[in-house]
Amino acid sequence: MKVTLIYEPEERELKLFKRCVWVTMGNPEEPLGPPSSDLLHRVLHARHSPIRVLNFAFLIEDIPSNTATHLARHVHAVPFISSLRNDRQDRMDGDAARRDTPVDMIFYCNAEELMTVANKRLCGLAAARTREVVQMMCDAAAEALPEIASELVPACLHQGGVCHELESCGRCAKG
Repeated sequence: MKVTLIYEPEERELKLFKRCVWVTMGNPEEPLGPPSSDLLHRVLHARHSPIRVLNFAFLIEDIPSNTATHLARHVHAVPFISSLRNDRQDRMDGDAARRDTPVDMIFYCNAEELMTVANKRLCGLAAARTREVVQMMCDAAAEALPEIASELVPACLHQGGVCHELESCGRCAKG
């Protein structure tokens, strides 16, 4: 599997983010320049609505189709997965393809959904390949937007070291 960040928050999105923050605080005037690193970090940590304008897209190559399905279940992301339909490709019988048949996908999401994906799919109970690809996505996003790095963790760490899953993977105490 290979993960490449093909879209990251650009200056215009960062400026929009800052303006959204200002408007939600009762100041409709257009702020000057992009947000400070501190503002980005604080609003990401608080998970306030302006983080939804910060977008990411990942090209994920040679991901097993069943792992791509794990990511496609995140309803606030937009997955584009290469088809195995026989009328769309001729490299194999798509109807007989194994669940681990490699496919390519673009996973497009905003910062809020990326944090949710990390919270769910970095859990020790998530499938190993899913954890691996999500960790690669998180690493790429954190390199592009360092302020998000501390938020891309399993849910138990995000929730103060307490596991709220039906069963614990053992990383944190069951709450």
